Amino acid sequence: MSQALFSIATPTRNCLDKLKRCIGSVRGQTEVRHEHLVQDANSSDGTPAWLAAQTGLKALSEPDAGMYDAINRAWARSQGSILSWLNADEQYLPGTLAKVQSFFEQHPAVDVLFGDYIVADPQGRPVALRREIPFRHRYAANSFINTASCTLFFRRRLLEQGQLQLDSRYRYAADKELMLRLASKGMHIQRLPDYLSIFGVDGSNLSTHPQMALEVESIRMAHGAFRSQALRELLLLGRRLERLFSGGYQARDLRYRYATDALPHYTEYQATQLGGRYSLADIEGQAGAALPEGLL
Repeated sequence: MSQALFSIATPTRNCLDKLKRCIGSVRGQTEVRHEHLVQDANSSDGTPAWLAAQTGLKALSEPDAGMYDAINRAWARSQGSILSWLNADEQYLPGTLAKVQSFFEQHPAVDVLFGDYIVADPQGRPVALRREIPFRHRYAANSFINTASCTLFFRRRLLEQGQLQLDSRYRYAADKELMLRLASKGMHIQRLPDYLSIFGVDGSNLSTHPQMALEVESIRMAHGAFRSQALRELLLLGRRLERLFSGGYQARDLRYRYATDALPHYTEYQATQLGGRYSLADIEGQAGAALPEGLL
């Protein structure tokens, strides 16, 4: 396997416990070379001092203009040939970077890669299994985006061409704008049909903010969304049918490992007959139980 270097940006502010688990999940990617670029917004919870004591991280604490500006800052100091970002409440599953590297090696024309992911509660317990369909510009422009940022990987050539820049004027949905912009410019976006990441949900995510809908609508209209709600609903139906026939709604079993600290140590969880739909109420009544450490 070649020696590709991954550059993983993590924006963070005042969430040290989550950040440690995120860093642990990256440190556990032992089969590939990577640099972890932690961009801290001058946290007041001890994060700067903790980061300064760590080895193997490229961390910087400085003011920024929000999450997307922090990611841009981290990417600007990156050196890798494959770039990504992982928020502090997210994790890569063990072996993810090796899978991504292998896919990029076998598909040199692919510019952007994304995959499936596990939705988990704050303890890492499974809430939903999100099995996605291929990215379709028309679907994403008229409804929600199906490329979770924690599963996105980009070729460095996009950064060098000036294409890989998150619009920091947006606070909640710059990832949607980026993907629609890349697609409109003809970038080759491909799905890897495998679980790559854990997306943590606790009700405080930016994606749950009430202003999210307003921002998303402005992005939709800028990228050719239908004004007719009936046409949007028709496209949404088509999207749901595609997910249905591809098995996206089928309940499945899955075992996975969740990093519990920065070393990392892991807890293993079993998802039993878990589907792809969830709501914030499911965070309270989650499915799945932790397995004893001795089984790891």
